[in-house]
Amino acid sequence: MTAGRAVDVREVDPDRTIKQLLVALLLVGSACYVLLGSPFIPARFLYDSKKIATIAGGYQGYDSDKSFSTVGAIYRAVGLADQPMWAAMLGYVLFVAVLLLSLRGRIGNAGLVSLALIAGAIVLAVVYVGTYSKDVFVLPIALIALWRRRGLWPELVLVGAMAYYAHEFRDYWYLVIGGYIGFRVVMARGFSVRRMIGTALAALVVLSVVFQNYLGVELDFYRTKVNEVRIGDVDTRTLIEPFFDLEGPVGSLLNSATVLVTFAVPLPLFLRLSPYYLVVAVFLLVLWFMFARAVHLSSDESRTDPRWARLVALVLSLTVVQSVFEPDYGSYVRHLTPMLPLMLAVILWRPRAFGGPGAPTAQASVRVPGDADVPAAAR
Repeated sequence: MTAGRAVDVREVDPDRTIKQLLVALLLVGSACYVLLGSPFIPARFLYDSKKIATIAGGYQGYDSDKSFSTVGAIYRAVGLADQPMWAAMLGYVLFVAVLLLSLRGRIGNAGLVSLALIAGAIVLAVVYVGTYSKDVFVLPIALIALWRRRGLWPELVLVGAMAYYAHEFRDYWYLVIGGYIGFRVVMARGFSVRRMIGTALAALVVLSVVFQNYLGVELDFYRTKVNEVRIGDVDTRTLIEPFFDLEGPVGSLLNSATVLVTFAVPLPLFLRLSPYYLVVAVFLLVLWFMFARAVHLSSDESRTDPRWARLVALVLSLTVVQSVFEPDYGSYVRHLTPMLPLMLAVILWRPRAFGGPGAPTAQASVRVPGDADVPAAAR
């Protein structure tokens, strides 16, 4: 099949048109919901939003919290201190821009499972970035990661953006930079799900050594410190508590590694026996399964494409660092939300989606039940 013929088939593909229409309707409906003020969202999801709104309005009582102070000052500087609806739309529209760029040329690859993941990502965006939010400011980093240009410049700009975010918002993003570079180095020599998991665990070992020898604390010290005053709080229902009652660096490492595993296989959320947490747990389980499957089935063209590697490395490095700092699973989902479009891009990746010189024009495919075709080269 020629390249021109492949394009013609895609242009008249009725399934692709239906998928685009479904996503468009969901995006418009969610935008209307945001414009209405996102009613019925439980108050516990809006604590950070209210704190940011208070700071943006000029209250100086949170000066000791650099990240909240910075975010509040930005909203105040752009005139959104008393405009919650427009602040919400700003975050939501920015997320939609990242999502559409991630899905560009890929929506036709989506099956029912992927469409459900897209719907879930939009819902989470409404909750977590469709309001006053610190996580809105991660979305420009995601946009840079999706930059189509090859070469050194996109990498330098991406690392620079992460460093700026670390300096102004969250210090632990300096560790994300280190993890990103480490994953890129490993991926340059080949990648697989097994190596992905091994590299993530090795990164935790390295972080454990750094924390113990240079900071003088154990790997999960900061999570433990934050949660000490939150135990028993009725609004903290998904607190991450130690899985192993072991003191010292070994116990800390085991607990952080277990937290990392539960990010992808969220057994603690399943055990809550709550319909809401069950839905979230299923979403996370399917999301990470599809992400791992995409890495496993990726073709040689994908593995050597720096843009594909960029997305995988950024998602993995942030998740590893989250396993060290996140105090609860709600915070984990909140901080993962800006990365969801990048994960969807990896899940729906096809080498020809980005095009460019040397990109394959057509591939034979094999049907995988429940989702899109997989290139035959990946079998």
